[in-house]
Amino acid sequence: MNDSTSPFRSLCTDCGISRTDDPKRCGKVCQFIKPDYPGLDMQVHGRQRDPARDNERHFGAVRAMYRASLRKPSSGAQWTGITPRIAERLLETGRVDAVLTMKADASDRWKPEPVLILKAEDMAQCRGMRMGYAPLVALIEPALKQGLRRLAVIAIPCQVYALRALQAQWEREHGLTRLVVIGIPCSDNTTTENFHHFLSLLSPKPQDIDYLEFRSDYRVEVREAGGKVRF
Repeated sequence: MNDSTSPFRSLCTDCGISRTDDPKRCGKVCQFIKPDYPGLDMQVHGRQRDPARDNERHFGAVRAMYRASLRKPSSGAQWTGITPRIAERLLETGRVDAVLTMKADASDRWKPEPVLILKAEDMAQCRGMRMGYAPLVALIEPALKQGLRRLAVIAIPCQVYALRALQAQWEREHGLTRLVVIGIPCSDNTTTENFHHFLSLLSPKPQDIDYLEFRSDYRVEVREAGGKVRF
C-alpha cells in the first residue's frame, strides 16, 4: 500500500479506493465526484433526512443525538478517548471481528497509518489526533479475505461515504455481514507534510507542540511541552 500503487489524482483525498484491485470504482463511490446523499440515506437509515429538522439538515437522518465523554479520560486521547473506547467495547463484547482505524506512523506521531485491530487492548495505540491523507478503505477487502466478516471502521466523511456506497458489493461478493461505522468529523484535507508547515507557522519550535485542536469557536488550541497552552 505504498504511494506507487495509487493513481495520481490532483483532487483526491486518498480514502483508499484508488489503491484497491478496482480503482475505477472511484468514479462511482467518491463523495466529491457525484454524491447521492438521498440514496445512501435510504440505504443506511431507511428514509431521507428531514430538512425541517435542524439537526438532520446538518447531520443527516438521526434517531437521537447525545453529547458524551468518558468520566475518566484515556491517556493520550485527543479529548477523553470515547471514540476508541466504543471500538474497544465492540471487540470486548464480540460484536465485531476487527476494527479498521489509524495509529501514528512509527517515524512521525502526526502521520496516520491505517491499521487493522483484532484485540481490544491494541486500541490504545490509536488514541489521539492524526493529520494527513490516509487510505483506510484499502484495508477492507484484505480484511474480508482473511475471513473477518464483521467490521467496525473509525472513519472521516469521505471514507464513510465510500464505505456505505460499496457495502452492498462487499456483502454480495466478499461475505461482509456487519459494518459498524464510527464517524468522526474532518477539520480539513491536507497532507501530513503541509500540516508540519502549518505547525511551523504557529511556533518557532513546532517539535514541542504535542496537542492541537480546531475548536468550535473557530480558534486553534495549541499545547506545548511543559504545559503551555495558547489559542
